[in-house]
Amino acid sequence: MFDPLAYPYVRAQTYVDANPPEILSDEFYNPTQDGLARLFGSFAGYSTSLVWEEFEVPKLTSAPVAGDAVGLELAVVSNTGGNFDTASTTPVGPNEHGVLQIKGNVAGARGGAPGFVAADAYRYVGTQRWIFHARIRCSNFSVLSNAPPGLVVGLGSLASTLPSWITDAATGFWNTFWDGGITTTAIPTVDGEWVDLWIAVKDADGICRWYLKRDADPLPMLLDSQALVTPLLVDVRRYVQNIVGVGAVAADNIELDTIAMGVER
Repeated sequence: MFDPLAYPYVRAQTYVDANPPEILSDEFYNPTQDGLARLFGSFAGYSTSLVWEEFEVPKLTSAPVAGDAVGLELAVVSNTGGNFDTASTTPVGPNEHGVLQIKGNVAGARGGAPGFVAADAYRYVGTQRWIFHARIRCSNFSVLSNAPPGLVVGLGSLASTLPSWITDAATGFWNTFWDGGITTTAIPTVDGEWVDLWIAVKDADGICRWYLKRDADPLPMLLDSQALVTPLLVDVRRYVQNIVGVGAVAADNIELDTIAMGVER
């Protein structure tokens, strides 16, 4: 479950009933049993910590303060000047199953960093395997802050140096971030485009991988792979940050469809 390009996210094989069909243990029983065991263990709080937020509980427009709920599982860490609203928005396309919109309620400067930040509780991950996923879009990348980068989605703030996805108005591309630096990918940021973002350590080797998928892409793309300088991870949490510059107007927004994480116990 720690690799979005492998079973159970991608079929190992499509079977045709040959009466009886040939089912090989290494393609069906072992990975299926492992996946079911991790799913059951997550419900019991054993073997796997699995959390996800789909934003399917309706939320009325409000300017939340620190500590207020964002969906069911995350909370506001910062809303600089109270200048950002959160609210459910109407899904208008396929795969939009509960969408939370974060936008300004005033035009222009909104107090700078840290802008709007939402996160859940801290985790001690250590060197265990894990996977993070978020589905997000931005209505106007040109108004994001450049210093610090305006959009951060991942395991923590930039100050934490934890693996994340970042972008800003100047870059024009999705960037990977970790404790050793930043990599600019070949995937441009496109206003209003849903993007699925993954970050994962699929083996107990401290190698972190970043995957991205746009709706038109058939499968996630592996865009970066880095050996973490600090492979033992602490103070990990699902984290999203939005900082805009003076050119932003009240309609400029980011939207979240889901944000999830699985961690091996």
